[in-house]
Formats: sequence, structure tokens, C-alpha cells
Amino acid sequence: MCNCVFHGKDKRVTRAVAKSLVWMFCALAISPAWSDTRAAKSLTVSIAAPEYWCPYACDMAGSRLGFTVDITRAALESQGHRVVYRNLTYDRALVEAMRGRIDATIPTFKSEAPDFIFPSHAVSRTEYCFYVPKGEPWRYNGVDSLENMRFVATSGYSYGEDVDAYISENQDVGVTLIGGDDIPNRLRELVRRERFGALLDDRLLFESSQKNVGLVNAGCLDEHHAGYLALSPANPDRSNAIARAFERGIKVIRENGQFCEILDNYRLGAEFVPGLDRCSANLQEK
Repeated sequence: MCNCVFHGKDKRVTRAVAKSLVWMFCALAISPAWSDTRAAKSLTVSIAAPEYWCPYACDMAGSRLGFTVDITRAALESQGHRVVYRNLTYDRALVEAMRGRIDATIPTFKSEAPDFIFPSHAVSRTEYCFYVPKGEPWRYNGVDSLENMRFVATSGYSYGEDVDAYISENQDVGVTLIGGDDIPNRLRELVRRERFGALLDDRLLFESSQKNVGLVNAGCLDEHHAGYLALSPANPDRSNAIARAFERGIKVIRENGQFCEILDNYRLGAEFVPGLDRCSANLQEK
């Protein structure tokens, strides 16, 4: 311990230093637990999605993880963070994120996880369509046209206010919802085997698959849905910090062209992500 004696001016200096230290500790005490600066501690951010959502989110062991996963990784890595991606069924992923066992699901609609924390930037845009066997004359023309059509769809999804209401009123009568693994192929087989007259599925997922032979588009829903990085409500400080880092990172990868390069790698245009009008022009120039 230092045995120091201060006199005159030295005492005033010491009091000034002490006062500065008090203010510094007070500032630290009221600062948020997760800093927004690049110098903050690097986080390992865990995200999950089903492997059958390709090209949105793909097999974690495959050569491509999915464009929404790649966008998230690029954005957060630009801010010094690390992303760990795993495959879970969608219902399970939502539960794990709700409980704080993982940080986020992707891509998720706000209506599917109303209690979650969302950045302002979306990572995907989804359109849902009905598919029927080739030769089937039925076509979707609004909710009223569903009255005599038994169809199958995926549990846990939101298809828009009107269709969600119709499904709620007619579940297990005119509509059946299924969950679990490999849902897209199971939906198709159910229609091929004439268990149902139609299936409702994501247009990009359906048309990207090589297992859609014999089925044709019978009309799409009017509403399009924005998909987000949906962050766990279990730890709001951590989730809000990740959301802010994601926002900063999105700006970086948009400005340096990495965002468009990711979409180009999947042979997708800017229409699959809200707010990327400039990106489509860049892709056309390549």
C-alpha cells in the first residue's frame, strides 16, 4: 500500500481525479450489458432452421447453408461475431428460441413469433401458392374458392390473416396441418396419393425442388411475407445487442456488394429480399 501525503494543489488534483473515477464507475453501472461497439466481446450466435427450407436454409452438413443463413453470417461476422447454424424442425426451433436455448430462428415471419425480437431488415420474401395434380381444373381464387377443396399445409406457419382464419375454422375438416421432418415431400406425396386435392406451400421451396413432378401451380395468395432473423425473447439484452449488430452488418454487406453476391450464388434476384431494388440492377450487370 502506498503511504502518500498530498499538500495544497496536490489535494485538489487528487479530489478531481477521485471525482472523475466516481463518474466513470457510475457510467459503467448504467451502461447496457451488451455494448454496440466493435470492441465489445465477440458473441457466438446460435440460429436454427429446418434443412428442407432450402434455398432459404439448407442442410447444415451441405456445401450451401441457405441464402438467409449466409446473409446472417456475413452481417454478424462483419461485426466480429460468430454464427453457429443447426437444423431443427420449425416448431422445435421456435420452442428452443423461446426458451433461450438458441438465439434465433431464420427466416421467421413476425406473425409466427409475436413475442420475439426482430431487426428492422428482413432477409427474405415469401409467396405461398396452391399446387394440384396436373389435369385438376380447380384454381384458387380467394378464400371462398377453398370451400370444396380439401388441402394440406404445414403447421406453425402463418399464411396471412384471411387464410389463417379459414384454416382455424376448418382444421381437420377441410384442412389438415402436418409438422415434423421433410414436410415438403410429405405434402406432395399426400396430394399424389389423392389423400388431399391440393397442398399449400412456399413457391420458392416448391419450384426449387426436383421432386415436384406431376404437380402444377393452381394460384397464389395475394399477401407476401417478410422473413426475419427472429431473436429469443428469453434474454432481451443479448437479443437486442445481436439485432443492433445485425443492422450494422447488413449496411456493411449491402454497401460492399456481398449481399448481392450471396443472392447471385443461389441464382436469386433481389425480389426475394424486401428493399433490395438496387441489387437486381447489380445482378443484371454481371
